[in-house]
Amino acid sequence: MKNEKENKWPSFEIKSWKNIPVISGKIATENDARNGLAVFCLKNAGNEHKAFEIDLPKLAYLTNEDDDSKELIVVIQAESTEKEVLIGYRNPNGGNGAGFLCEFEFLSNEEIESLERN
Repeated sequence: MKNEKENKWPSFEIKSWKNIPVISGKIATENDARNGLAVFCLKNAGNEHKAFEIDLPKLAYLTNEDDDSKELIVVIQAESTEKEVLIGYRNPNGGNGAGFLCEFEFLSNEEIESLERN
């Protein structure tokens, strides 16, 4: 039996962002979430629930509404419903989170190249 205390969302070096496992081209199952491949699993999301078409992984900034600070994260999951697009992400310091598409600012190719050079 797998150790339930095993950290499914460990910290990682941001320069290795392209190697982070993702859920792409399909909606996540309970097993995907349980095994640390997906951040969330939506149940009863309606007939329009599907994978959101986006190349993953993707670097983005998540803005903290309280103080407008920006946190660099790696998007690993994107699913759309009738009402919204939900994003699952990994934090380089460890852990994960989810939010709505409008909360993320995706990095441009130039910004990614600059980050990779440093």
